[in-house]
Amino acid sequence: MPEVPRDEDVEAETDEAIWLECADRFRIAEEVDSNNRLMAIDDLEFADGQQWPDDLYNLRKIQRRPSLTINMTAMLVRRVINNMREQRPRIKVHPVGDGADIDDARVAGGLIRHIENRSNAEVAYDCAGESAVRMGWGFWRIIGEYVDEKSFEQELKIVPIRNALTCYIDPGATLPDGSDMQWFIISQKMKRKDFKRHYPNEELSEWLMGAAGDSQHQWESKEDIRLAEYYRVRQVKDTLLKLTDGRTMYRSEFRRQQHAFELAGIGVAKNEFDKEISRPSTRRQVQWFRLTGRRVVDRRDLPGRWIPVVRCEGNVLDINGDVRRKGMVRDLKDPARMFNYWETAKTEKLALSSKAPWVMAEGQDDGHPEWDDANQKPYSRLIYKVLTDQNGQPMQVPPPMRQPAIEVEQGFSEAAAGAAKNLMFVAGMPHEPGLDAPGTVVSGIALRKRQAMSDISHFQYYDNQTMAIAHTGRILLDLIPEYYPESRMQRIIGEDGVPQMVAINQRVPKPESPGIFEIKHNMSVGRYDVVMDTGPGYETKRQEAAESMIDLLKTPLGEAVVKTGADLIVRNMDFPGADDLADRLAPLSPQGLQQTIQQLPKQAQGIVTAMQTQLQQAQQTISQLQLEIKYKSQIEQGWMAVEREKTQTDAQVKANDAALRAHQAATDVHTKAQTSIAVAEIGAAGKILDTHAKAGYDRRAQAAELAAAERAEKPNGAQK
Repeated sequence: MPEVPRDEDVEAETDEAIWLECADRFRIAEEVDSNNRLMAIDDLEFADGQQWPDDLYNLRKIQRRPSLTINMTAMLVRRVINNMREQRPRIKVHPVGDGADIDDARVAGGLIRHIENRSNAEVAYDCAGESAVRMGWGFWRIIGEYVDEKSFEQELKIVPIRNALTCYIDPGATLPDGSDMQWFIISQKMKRKDFKRHYPNEELSEWLMGAAGDSQHQWESKEDIRLAEYYRVRQVKDTLLKLTDGRTMYRSEFRRQQHAFELAGIGVAKNEFDKEISRPSTRRQVQWFRLTGRRVVDRRDLPGRWIPVVRCEGNVLDINGDVRRKGMVRDLKDPARMFNYWETAKTEKLALSSKAPWVMAEGQDDGHPEWDDANQKPYSRLIYKVLTDQNGQPMQVPPPMRQPAIEVEQGFSEAAAGAAKNLMFVAGMPHEPGLDAPGTVVSGIALRKRQAMSDISHFQYYDNQTMAIAHTGRILLDLIPEYYPESRMQRIIGEDGVPQMVAINQRVPKPESPGIFEIKHNMSVGRYDVVMDTGPGYETKRQEAAESMIDLLKTPLGEAVVKTGADLIVRNMDFPGADDLADRLAPLSPQGLQQTIQQLPKQAQGIVTAMQTQLQQAQQTISQLQLEIKYKSQIEQGWMAVEREKTQTDAQVKANDAALRAHQAATDVHTKAQTSIAVAEIGAAGKILDTHAKAGYDRRAQAAELAAAERAEKPNGAQK
């Protein structure tokens, strides 16, 4: 171990000073958390089933007495952990400013989901969350790695830390997610062969320091060597610049991305005197070191503002500066021990009930060894010897009789039930269905309220995990510009879990400004904020959405939904082949067709785009021809209508003329008939008048003749 004097108030610069600084801080963390570590180990062992005190367990073992462990603690812990897994928080990205927009926020969020997917981040989240529930804290970290051995492209990865006791955090970090830590130490194993390959000139020397739960004997191996990784944050002097697009940036960051800014036409802003707008400032520089038991073998300046380690915290209490950390196991110990003790006592009592002794006269079992194990084996018959007196006569001795079985007092059962009830109360689950009185009917609403009460009792674990995952999102947003700076086709994953390929950091011309280029989906531009989406996971929401969509199909909107989003309905259903069927239905709608094209390789997208252009041109030609045909048809139909109208008019005129002539002829006939009738009537009337006149004349003539005849016959004297 090097012995190099140094000033503790000055940041270490040399490898020797850095090694000593790490060792000092290691001892500080070990001293501060020593009691928490010891109790955390006991909590882990208790949850694993070691629930009897060692002295009592050993004593009962010597006495051959049972020491039962009914591990209800593990069951209660799993209920809380599985509830956290069922409703794992999800990262969402929202734009804030400095050139950020909604589309870039969507790409950034999809990139974070891609990082989580390729990292199996749920393993890291669940491991740290489970550690927080069991003992009070857990960790995961974020690293960068190359895509493969032949690639210059790097990817971010979220890595779990299975044993949180190998971590030593800055005691001054008070936030649950550890975002305010200034240093962090973790002991890690490395294969000896890998160590010699990476550091061929370094001596194989193990890091020997270790606290409770991270002791040296656990690391002794012929294949592995134990090393330490040390993170720290330094305040580095830098110059703050103001850019022409209004953003502020350190000069060191601007230099790293200067080429991209030049392509986008962004530079340093200047004042009226043509001087750049800047001022002296400081920035956070994260540094990483790898240490053996003797020296620093590797060091690196890391991008980003935060140490890429995230803490997931359980219960914390600060009493007079003494910070106590614990999970839910510690409070369950006493009621769990009570329950184990009373169940063991009851079992021990019941076990002896089948061994009630037989009472018999001396000599009745002679020649019958089955009486020795009559309490263990189910004999169909037991034979005993009949005793005789000196004369050989049978003696009046009763046959062997078993003593009454040992009864278990009611107090044993009541004590065990009370211990179980106390255990459930302490666990925050007092209203379990199994604890209801027999025959009690509990409504569904009451059951949901009980579940809500249980969730509230442990909400601090879920809330702390949510804050930790949110800080992970902020770290990833801070590191993405450094690990994804070049133009590339990048896979992103949507909120529905469907991946797609997008071009990031792509140089494209501005549509409104020919000759000026911009960077599309520029991952180094803009400020974003992380918002957590909590509640049921996507799978649960997907099933609920499928049920709602099926109900929607039964309404008048069903036909429109099928035409515009049939693939969404099928994709949310849970049956084999649903995604394949949805993929086939997606191109039937314009939105689905566009998404399908975006998922194709770039060359295929070009072919499809060209075919779409040709199809659009053909459709335009067809539309024009259809319009021409339509107009010609309309003109022809107009002329035909005119001709038809003219023909109809001529026919109508002719019909009217014919009708008029027919009417005139009829009128003439009628007039002639009427005239003939009138003439006939007049002639007849004249004839009648002539007849009457002639008859009158004849009568008068006859009268005159008669008068003349009469005068002739009379004498003259008779005349007067």
